[in-house]
Amino acid sequence: MSGVFYVNFLPSVVSTLVHSGSFNEVQAGQIVAFNGYGSLIGSTVAVFMVRVVAWRSVISLSLLIMAAIDLSTIWIDSYSTMLAWRFGSGIVGGVIVGIAFSVIARLKDPDRGFALLIFLQFACGSMVIYLLPNDETGSAHQVVFAVMGGCALLALLLVCLLPALVLRNNQFLTRQRTTGKKAASCLLLLAIVLYLAAANAIWAYVGLIGKQTLLESERINTYIACTGLLGLLGALWPVINSNRYGRLNWVVTAVGMSVISAVMLSFSNIPLMFIGAMALLFFAWPAVHSYLLAASAQLDSSGKLSAISAVISYLGLASGPMFGASLLEQGSFSTMLYACAATFFLSLIASIKPLKRCE
Repeated sequence: MSGVFYVNFLPSVVSTLVHSGSFNEVQAGQIVAFNGYGSLIGSTVAVFMVRVVAWRSVISLSLLIMAAIDLSTIWIDSYSTMLAWRFGSGIVGGVIVGIAFSVIARLKDPDRGFALLIFLQFACGSMVIYLLPNDETGSAHQVVFAVMGGCALLALLLVCLLPALVLRNNQFLTRQRTTGKKAASCLLLLAIVLYLAAANAIWAYVGLIGKQTLLESERINTYIACTGLLGLLGALWPVINSNRYGRLNWVVTAVGMSVISAVMLSFSNIPLMFIGAMALLFFAWPAVHSYLLAASAQLDSSGKLSAISAVISYLGLASGPMFGASLLEQGSFSTMLYACAATFFLSLIASIKPLKRCE
């Protein structure tokens, strides 16, 4: 999680960069985007590393490097230098996440492993946003990067204290065993990118959608924050149930909730519809993501497919806002929301075959 910790409080990162006085809104967005592009490259590199490196050593060294980059970012006020610096941090963070995903995939119970990971993301992100100082004088950006560096150092300490892990299938799968799973693996990756793109498209515009309720902005933000807490429950659901009753049944239910949520948001002029839709989506989102990641671990217990899933997850999250923006109409979000509902459904169709194979 520490590899891309900034994603959990992304709005705060952008705001503090702008309030620092050194960057405008466009530059702040580009800095964050470069961080994301670096993460995408880093996680791609990790795909080719997971089978040939000692994961603990690589993650420890990467965390140390990332902590140094994040802490030194505090003193950077040049736009071009900041772009390169955050891009480098993203590459290192992407390597960490990709390798960590492969390790979780090889644990005895990857369902609970991925679910706890997403739970920590929701919990820590909410806590950081709540605790960050509401300071527009310029010092808040220093706190943000100090928190990021501190998280990397804390993660390094935890890795050092981590006992030896018993990983499943240390002998990696042979070509003959993986050949028959290629179609299922591709469909699973497609399901992940479709679901995350649709979910993040809604997330990017949920504040603007909420304004159609004619409620005050503060109340809208409060509703979003409160319903967002259901994400913690959604992330815990796979921990509680694991693979009981099969992943497919839970994914069908959660994706169905997501489809209903997107349709309900098209009637967001009714406050209760808006609140209910957000509650459904925030509960379903982490549960679906956890189960799909766990399925990737079962399809390829060497961890390589899970590392690829990390890349695909970044792609889906990055594509969501662009997907939503391309479907916006003047004063209306209906086309975007119905397209998101259809995309949720397509992700379910794509996930059926790989999830059945995992049953």
